[in-house]
Amino acid sequence: MRRSVASMGPAAVGGVAVKDGSGATSFRFRPQGPGRFFVAAFLSFWLCGWLAGEIFALWVLWRLLTGGLASGQWALPALLFLLVWLSLWSFGGAVALREVLGALWSEDRLVLGPDGSLVRQAQRGPFRRRRPLPRHEIRRFHVAQAGAWGGPLMAERAGRPLEITRLGSPRQRQEAADQLNRLLGLRPLADAPAPARDRAPALAVLPEGWRELTPTFGSPLLVPDPALRRQQRLVMGLVNLVLWGLLALLIRGGTAWPGFWALGIPLALLALAGGWGQLWLALGRREWRLEPRLLVLQRRFGNRLRTLGEARALELIERVDSDGDRSYRLQAIRPPDPPLRIDDDATGPTSLRQLGAWLAARSRVPFEDRVPSEEQRRQQRRAEMERLRQQLAASGRFGRWAARQLERAEN
Repeated sequence: MRRSVASMGPAAVGGVAVKDGSGATSFRFRPQGPGRFFVAAFLSFWLCGWLAGEIFALWVLWRLLTGGLASGQWALPALLFLLVWLSLWSFGGAVALREVLGALWSEDRLVLGPDGSLVRQAQRGPFRRRRPLPRHEIRRFHVAQAGAWGGPLMAERAGRPLEITRLGSPRQRQEAADQLNRLLGLRPLADAPAPARDRAPALAVLPEGWRELTPTFGSPLLVPDPALRRQQRLVMGLVNLVLWGLLALLIRGGTAWPGFWALGIPLALLALAGGWGQLWLALGRREWRLEPRLLVLQRRFGNRLRTLGEARALELIERVDSDGDRSYRLQAIRPPDPPLRIDDDATGPTSLRQLGAWLAARSRVPFEDRVPSEEQRRQQRRAEMERLRQQLAASGRFGRWAARQLERAEN
């Protein structure tokens, strides 16, 4: 578990904000709390074993390469295994090192300049990252409600919301959100009209990752962003290059190696799956045709077009898995047939809410937001606690005692 506290200073302007001599206001968040030391100690111990394994694997790889250069005979299966293993092992070590640095030596800072400019700075150990935030894109700041320690400090934008920091207690992050909204003249959710309170109103804007196309003939189309698809094709191309290269090395080594078929068959299946993925990204896509009061899902592959379904209404739902993690889905409903999925998001419902509002305005179809508000969640929790107390009180003397303790803890 990792916590942080926003730093205070003599030039504090209230809450967690610190003002410097240039007139800029900084919101700084640093690690704090004993739990982070246990995490860092465990990961540091694991990294010692990781380093020993990394050095040994590199030594073995060096011996195989020098032996192959000297004799002209290459142990290709062993080289293939070591390259794959080293890639995964190095990635795991990098992730663990980042967590150690985040627990012991990290800082998130949001700097508000005197001219209203915003810059987000993130530091993990000696590594720093700086990102300007366009002021005109931000509607408000808020703290997402998730888990016992609350959610991250978020900047709600017209497109996909941006996470500012997960450091700090919920109270400290809420103070930062309130001060940012006040300093920038943004309207916090608490100031919204009563019917819209406790739920952010949806903007009818097209979020990041989507693009509207207007053909010369026919209805407008909602498609995945072509720029994003190009990036996906590039990544898939690199993956295919590695997979097919490894498969070629394995085949070149010959079938006499005992583990040829055990390793070659799964690798060949992965290479074929990667090739199909590359072909689909290049020639295929799922798209939505926007008709008046009708949404049509169709699949395009090259010059072939197939209609998959039609819907006349939209809904946004929340899904909770067995671990209590929440995810959100925007879908087109068409009773009595199963709904058609439009998009999923595990970070929050804001971008899906905006997409649903945009589709509703564009095609004039009804849109229902079925994600519970925070007030509805509190009411559900109170109802569950009341039901649990009643069950305990009816179970006997010990249950009545437990029900009283539960009531005291809640009060």
